[in-house]
Amino acid sequence: MKIADKNPKRTLARISTDYSKYNLNESNSPEKWEDGTRTNSEKGTYEWWYFDAHLDDGSIFVITFFTRDYAKLKQEARPLIKLDFVFPDGTKIEKNVEYAAELFSASKNSCDVKVGKNYFRGNLSEYDIHFEDEELSVTAKVKRTSESWRPKTGITEFGDKGDYMGWVVPVPKGETTIEYTYKGKSHKSQGSCYHDHNWGNKIMIELFNHWYWARAEVGPYTIIAAETIPEKEFDGIPVSFHISKNGKVVADDEDLVKVYRTYRKKEPKFNKVISDDLIFMYNNPDTGYRYEFALFRKENIAAQDLLEGTTGGKNIKYRIAKLITGFDGAYYRFSGLAEIKVYKNDEFVEKYSSTKAVWELMFFGKA
Repeated sequence: MKIADKNPKRTLARISTDYSKYNLNESNSPEKWEDGTRTNSEKGTYEWWYFDAHLDDGSIFVITFFTRDYAKLKQEARPLIKLDFVFPDGTKIEKNVEYAAELFSASKNSCDVKVGKNYFRGNLSEYDIHFEDEELSVTAKVKRTSESWRPKTGITEFGDKGDYMGWVVPVPKGETTIEYTYKGKSHKSQGSCYHDHNWGNKIMIELFNHWYWARAEVGPYTIIAAETIPEKEFDGIPVSFHISKNGKVVADDEDLVKVYRTYRKKEPKFNKVISDDLIFMYNNPDTGYRYEFALFRKENIAAQDLLEGTTGGKNIKYRIAKLITGFDGAYYRFSGLAEIKVYKNDEFVEKYSSTKAVWELMFFGKA
């Protein structure tokens, strides 16, 4: 007996392979212009350039340049810079600064984003990033050490109405030198880094239920892995997967990946379900290579109520928004063990692991 589809209007969510539609070369290697602005900051769109660095002295630096707050797509664009800096002694700085629209500019030809005295610019190979205010001045110089990458066109399409999200990774792995002055004291440090670029035209809570995203450096390998679960009106579960070894891409066809999760446990703080372990298994029958990338959760290092973050706390604005929308999104960041095993024609080749792995779970919808 055939069971009727309870939601016959579901449409496909998938990573597009229509390279001509987006004026792209038919490869997974982006060109310099692809890290330039892709939206013109028009209403209904969002765009950001993201950078993070893990420094040799133990510091962690994260900065993102936004064309607008992605929760305010229908409002006039006001550029936004978010910054997190954790110093070696554990001191933390968090900044969330919105600027006047006229202070923003961005090039279509390359990454050249300016917000007042702040800038994020580069050419895929090298980048310069700068932020300053009254208490902090920081400059990062970046040199890419692993090939730039995008999954197919980099555009995930949701149905046939033109809704999409774009993603390109100009720097899967790089070397960075960061100089900063904080409250009159200057410091300089080196480390490894990552940069990606996102844009789209639809508020994420209407497209995504949740996703897992991970980036890891394990031995000579750099891995980027993501599994995206769309909302229930969409069919398909887009997966992005990238492995490079010594800076060269060795695996990146998401059609060859299967994702496995351990039995999910309900996390009591926000009532979401979490899998302790994830395994991305990449099997290429043409080359005989199989890569098994696993993440084993040790602890939650961050858990945030997304609505609380948007409204600035559990204030009256938060309570009203909660009552009207019923939105209960949550963000988690985990730490634990990352492991990669490599096989050739089912024969074991090598294995590497790292205890410094960090990955995230973003929940927009109901668990």
